[in-house]
This record gives sequence, structure tokens and C-alpha cells, in this order.
Amino acid sequence: MNLEQAKKQAKNLRRLLPAYMAEHPDAGKLSDVQELIARTHGYPSFHAMVMAQERPAEPAPRPQLGSLLVSYMGVSEWEMFDSEGNPKRPVNVAYGELGTSAIAYSDEDILSQVTEEFDEACESEGGMTGDMEDYPASALNRLCRLAKKLTKKEPAFIDGYAFQAGALVIRGQHDEARRLAEPIVEAIFEMVAQCAKEQKKKRFFMPYYCLGNRPFHRLAHDLVLAYLGLKETDKALALCKQMLALWPNDNIGFRFIIADPYAED
Repeated sequence: MNLEQAKKQAKNLRRLLPAYMAEHPDAGKLSDVQELIARTHGYPSFHAMVMAQERPAEPAPRPQLGSLLVSYMGVSEWEMFDSEGNPKRPVNVAYGELGTSAIAYSDEDILSQVTEEFDEACESEGGMTGDMEDYPASALNRLCRLAKKLTKKEPAFIDGYAFQAGALVIRGQHDEARRLAEPIVEAIFEMVAQCAKEQKKKRFFMPYYCLGNRPFHRLAHDLVLAYLGLKETDKALALCKQMLALWPNDNIGFRFIIADPYAED
């Protein structure tokens, strides 16, 4: 309890005490005091306060990602590499790719349309290097506004969320980046788990090689950086390990963060 809360409780106690003592002239038992405390917190009784505290919290609403889904792509043999880039024994693992149910490049394929529009805007603002620090602040602001607009047009546009989260990290707005990216990343993990379960696959990849998965990898990386900016190292490392399980070849660099989380500080 902070000072302001203590002051407020004292005022409530002062206001309620005379009437309460009139109702309970022999008050003094623990149960009597509990009833009074409950009233200072706005509850009609101590029982009501206990029930309110024991009521399970409402789950956070799942982000609306439109028709985004994980498509099962089958089982493939994957060339694997160690952290030094040396080849390892290939593995046969099932995999999936993020996308929508629309036919690619059809009129219904809004995801491809907004992706193309955003790519063209990025190129016109200074190239497609992928490094946000290359953009002037004014260009970054314009692109963030466009990304926000396009994610409203097509909620499955994960690259739009990734760009916004990355820009927030660059600006040092780590909590805002976390609040944007975290529920989306969690929702995608649920989709991946559901797809693997439906296909009865214990091991399941989301390869960076698949273009549809790359925005997810970028968004997860932005979330890791947001966690690190907030000094939530355990969350950052846990997410890195989750991403490595989905794609051990690690085109983003999660393994380097695990080795030294604050190497760039």
C-alpha cells in the first residue's frame, strides 16, 4: 500500500467508523474489524471482499489477427548447422508457414496487397536494408503510421506489427513495444501448437526460409529486445529458446542473445 492509498483508507475509516460503532457497540472481535476494513474498500461485507479476491481474473482478450493461420506444409529434410555455421546431421521434421486462406495474389489476398504497398513505401523512404536506424525520424514516423493503417486493413499483416514494435524499441519505448508484440507472439505460438497437435507432430518447425514466417521471427526478436530493455532477462531468454525450438538454424540471432543478453549495452 502506498501513501496515497493509506490516506484514502484513513479518510474512509473516519467516515465509516461512527455509524459502524453505532451499529456494533460491542465491536472488538476480529470478525468485526474485518467487516469494517471491507467497507473501507467499498465492499458491503468481508465475505464479498473475499469472494472478489478469489474470483479468477478474466483472461486477456486474444488479439484479432484476421484470417491468419498456420498451414501445415508436410515433413521435409532440413540441413542443420551448429552455432558456428558448421553442418550437422540433417533431420526430418514437420513444418508450417503463416499466411491466410486466400488464394495467393487473388483479389481476396489482402495480405499480399498490403505487404507490397508497405515494401514499396519502405523502399521509397530509404531502401530495404531492414535496419530501422537507417531511416530518418520523419520517415520512420510515416512508415509507422502506414504500418498501423495497413494492420487495420489486414490484421494478419504481422510485418506491420513487427515494424511498429521495432520502431518503439529504437525509440526506447520498451513497454509500449512489449504491449504491442507480446499478445501477438503468444497467439501465434498457440496457432503453431494447435497445428502440431492436429498433425500429431511432437517436433514442428517454423522455418525462416518460408517467407510467411519471417515477420513472426522479426516480431519475436523485437519482443526479446523489449524484454531486455525492461530488464526482464528471464522472459527474453525463454522466448529466445522457444524460437530456437521452432527454428534451430536461427537466421535472426537468438542464440547470440542467449550467450550474452546485453552485449550491445
